[in-house]
Amino acid sequence: MLRIGRIHILTDTHLQTRYSHYELAQMAIAEGIPTLQYREKAFTPEKHLEELKKIAALARQYHTQLIINDLVEVAAEIGATGVHLGESDMPIEEALHRLPAFTLIGATVHSLERYQAIRHLPIAYVGVGPVFETQTKDVGRPPLGIEGLRQFVEAITQPVIAIGGITPPRAAELFRAIPKLHGVAVLSAFCTADDPRTIARELLALLPQE
Repeated sequence: MLRIGRIHILTDTHLQTRYSHYELAQMAIAEGIPTLQYREKAFTPEKHLEELKKIAALARQYHTQLIINDLVEVAAEIGATGVHLGESDMPIEEALHRLPAFTLIGATVHSLERYQAIRHLPIAYVGVGPVFETQTKDVGRPPLGIEGLRQFVEAITQPVIAIGGITPPRAAELFRAIPKLHGVAVLSAFCTADDPRTIARELLALLPQE
């Protein structure tokens, strides 16, 4: 299975309107971000599909992993690297039947009970959060904090991607405190930054040179 990137950048046009999804993708890819997640809760083919196809073409050109949040059929249509499914999205078992072979699936879990229910499935990575306070998404749960995240990382076999209120300094703190943590996903700190490319560079600088 393809090794999932350790830094995920999520594109968003609801927290900010300066940049389109494509412009955010361009900046992330230009800095060498390994994994891009396209997140558009109000997706309609008429409004968003052509732009997403352009993002997919750019990602292929630069060998960037493109993960589509929630939209299984769209991910299959554009040939995305994978999909990311939340607990209330399409069941993973159903997504497996609808996606082409070798399409990666990432899954969000908010409890270890949920993880135990899906751990037998071919999941490429597990998203865990919110780690810190975040305005991006109300999941109805308090932030996990570092120690809460550590419990998930210790219990989960697949690579864990932490999300929720993560900035470069907080990412550095997480990597120091939890050496087994595979990676982080960043939305607000990148999309709403004065210079998103600087945030991307700061995040990549946290990883060891491979």
